[in-house]
Formats: sequence, structure tokens, C-alpha cells
Amino acid sequence: MDVPPPPPPAPAARGPQPPTLTRESLIADIEARFPGWGAWHSDAHRWWAFRTSADPLTIDQIRAGCRLLVQADTHAELCRAISAEIESARRAA
Repeated sequence: MDVPPPPPPAPAARGPQPPTLTRESLIADIEARFPGWGAWHSDAHRWWAFRTSADPLTIDQIRAGCRLLVQADTHAELCRAISAEIESARRAA
């Protein structure tokens, strides 16, 4: 039998796929959800966020332990850390 094998079946149509989440889109999501915060993802695969001049801390908030920078292992953890810092700053104000 010198007949080549049949080609593999085509993948089934699965309808529209969700957009691929890129590092840039996740950073844009953070900056849109948390005005006054900027974000980046380091080469060490850590997520970081920082307060911008649009949301500065007062000296009393700094003395109360509010942070200018937060870090996390994942995008979701970073969002929670930012939310916690926003709440801490609100309580310290």
C-alpha cells in the first residue's frame, strides 16, 4: 500500500475566541481601574504598581503606613493590593 495517510481532521469551529490578554492589556486594565496608579510587569515576573502624582499621599497617610509601591505575583493579586492601599489611604485621611 503506497497510499499516504489521510490528513488529520480540521479542528471544530469553536465560535469567537476571547481576546488574548497581553502584558500591555493587563497594565492598561490596572491603570483604567485605578486612576492615580501606574503599573508594570518586571523581568523577574513580578507585578508592581505605584502611586502617581494624580493620587499623592499626605504626610499623615505615609506616617500611618500607606505605601507608594505595591507588588504581587499575579495581576489579580496586584489589583487586590492596590484596592487595599486605596482603602488604607482613605482610612488614614
